[in-house]
Amino acid sequence: MDCPNCGVYNPEDRQVCWRCDQELPKPKEPKKKRSDPQATMRRMWIIVGIVLILWILLTWLLPMLLGGPATPAP
Repeated sequence: MDCPNCGVYNPEDRQVCWRCDQELPKPKEPKKKRSDPQATMRRMWIIVGIVLILWILLTWLLPMLLGGPATPAP
């Protein structure tokens, strides 16, 4: 961080400028991001869609491609 008084660089952990002994401004804490509910719902529906597609592939299409019946014969 540069000193606002003299412009000299000071490491982030310093509280006073090493050159002019002026107090340095305290670093601002980063804002915490709130989770976006729309993005969360979108991710959930994408996961549900992928699981549904995999279920269809494994229960219906894969057995038909392998030549066997989709359901066992009685």
